[in-house]
Amino acid sequence: MTIRRLLPWCVAALLCAGAVLARQFLIQPPEIAHACPSETLTLFGDGPWWCAVRAAIIMTYAWAGLLYASIASSLAALVWRRAWLGALTLAIGLVAIVLYTYEAGALAITIGALVLARAQAGRAPGESATA
Repeated sequence: MTIRRLLPWCVAALLCAGAVLARQFLIQPPEIAHACPSETLTLFGDGPWWCAVRAAIIMTYAWAGLLYASIASSLAALVWRRAWLGALTLAIGLVAIVLYTYEAGALAITIGALVLARAQAGRAPGESATA
């Protein structure tokens, strides 16, 4: 495999690792939750800068942002079948599954990986365009 073919897979894996780190160090620890203002979940509240980042991540789950992004990117990848759409769908699915949107994330991972792999494989020698 060439570096160009591995790049979308590596980017998706790095985004997944970032989501895991955000979940483990920004969302789940009780001491982090207690350090942020608890009266409202806002992006511009009082507290350290990372409270706004934490609030934004939590809002993607609370407002079903990752659900909608997973479904929209999955549909787009199925309709247009482009490698970049497959990679985007795979990355969104990985982040979604790490950040508590399991069903839509699993669907997006499956569709994204299949579309990306199929787009990267191209047509086999001798395969007709109608197959």
